Amino acid sequence: MKETTWIIDSQSGELTVEGLQQSELIRLAADLLPSGKSVNCARPISIQSLRNSSAHISNGESSLRVFRIYHNSVVEGPGRRSVLQTAGCNLRCPGCHVPETHNPQGGVEMNISEIVEQLLAPEGEPRDGVTILGGEPFLQPKGLLALLQMLKQRGQHITLYTGHSLEQLNARSEAVFKQILALTDILIEGPFVKELSDNAGEWRGSTNQRIIHNPAFHFSANHRAA
Repeated sequence: MKETTWIIDSQSGELTVEGLQQSELIRLAADLLPSGKSVNCARPISIQSLRNSSAHISNGESSLRVFRIYHNSVVEGPGRRSVLQTAGCNLRCPGCHVPETHNPQGGVEMNISEIVEQLLAPEGEPRDGVTILGGEPFLQPKGLLALLQMLKQRGQHITLYTGHSLEQLNARSEAVFKQILALTDILIEGPFVKELSDNAGEWRGSTNQRIIHNPAFHFSANHRAA
């Protein structure tokens, strides 16, 4: 039997195989691994919710109701990311991949500082940023703003998902919505449409959704042009 060496980088997860030709490795992988399947955004696999978390609210600190926190996602924004999934959604798009997040009383309420501690835990390294999705994150705007402010203080790149359009968010009179957009590096917006989910491309659940870099600047520029 041909001798081979398999090396797994514990930080990045990269696999290096020595002693096999590429064609041999491909045949071996086909024998050992199950067939692949498409993974859309906001569709965590085998990740437990925080329903049994011991998190608590204290000292009047801002909070969010959270359904999941997980690490090492490569489908919900650029690079390798830690992800927060909020609980509660008033849009409830037909065919949503995560209907378990719709209940506004689901998950567990957590202090913002505890959320940041878990998002930036060592097991999520190396990390290219943090992604926040739902549920519908804008259903909890004050807590969401507090979270983004603390993450920015820690130098994090932020990708934010919403079922609302950028125009709908900017039409809101509350200043908190514009403050959130000002702290967002990438906004992935628009409702999930099941009929448009095939070949949606990176990061999106359906092709109608837009990927908007620096959304606050994008919207203000449009207004100046008008």
